Amino acid sequence: MKQKKKKIKKLNSEKFNFDDEYIIGFSDSAKVVKSTGADAKKKNSNQKKKSSDKKQSKTATASKSEKMTKAFLILLLLVGAGCFLCLSPSFNVQEIIVEKNKNISSDTISSLSEIKLYKNIFLINKLSAIKKIEKNPYIEDVTISRSLPNKVKIIVKEREEKYLLEFAEGKYAVLDGQGYILRITSDLVNLPIIVGTKTDMNKFLEISDNTARVCEEDLKKFEVITSIVDIAKNYEVDTYITKIDVGDINDVKLELQAEQKTVYLGSCSDLNTRILYMKDIIEKEKGIKGEMFINGNLTQDKVFFRESVN
Repeated sequence: MKQKKKKIKKLNSEKFNFDDEYIIGFSDSAKVVKSTGADAKKKNSNQKKKSSDKKQSKTATASKSEKMTKAFLILLLLVGAGCFLCLSPSFNVQEIIVEKNKNISSDTISSLSEIKLYKNIFLINKLSAIKKIEKNPYIEDVTISRSLPNKVKIIVKEREEKYLLEFAEGKYAVLDGQGYILRITSDLVNLPIIVGTKTDMNKFLEISDNTARVCEEDLKKFEVITSIVDIAKNYEVDTYITKIDVGDINDVKLELQAEQKTVYLGSCSDLNTRILYMKDIIEKEKGIKGEMFINGNLTQDKVFFRESVN
């Protein structure tokens, strides 16, 4: 009987241990399953990412290929268009139009440009043509434009004849307001004559380009000359001035040939007032030969007119 009890107890003990092992085993199994599920999710995520990266790479490659194809087609179109424009007779020059020229004829300017008729309008070198036209001393500025399909327009800005510079008996240089020498002439043109300059005119007997200009010392005198003429024009007495003597810049003299008068302007400080005095004396002493003395200190010295005895 005792043996049976022991046996039963042993069996019970073994059953307990079995149950305990079963519970522990169940718990470990759950952990494994749980861990395996997380790994699966991570693996799926990695696979999806790789798949996405592959798709993006394929898309980028396709996009790059499309861009290269478009660029090639555009280049092909441009080359084709360029060939058409350069070879089509529709764009050959049929007319050269010259505008705003007064002293230089349109034919002369067209010839200077060396732009040829019936040449393709897109093959014209505008910069080269401008430089060739500007060699003429009368030309200050040039603009060239294409008027499609077959016309070329040349717009010039000419230098204006302003003064004569007498440098030899019966020889005059025609100058613009900036001292550029435009041409040499023997004709006494109706322009104010400048005397008292330092420029050696013997080297300018032939004017072949636009570089001929009075010397630096005379350019400073030209600033005074321009001021005198501009202010005289404002007071409407510029047409009376026939000669300007700038031999001494501090003692400038004017000749008014029609009025038979000599004007001593002095240093030309306060030039507006001096020219206004000149105008007043011209009006008061109309037709009377004499001299105007406006060369003193205007705040201290008296301005007066002295009639010639002869």
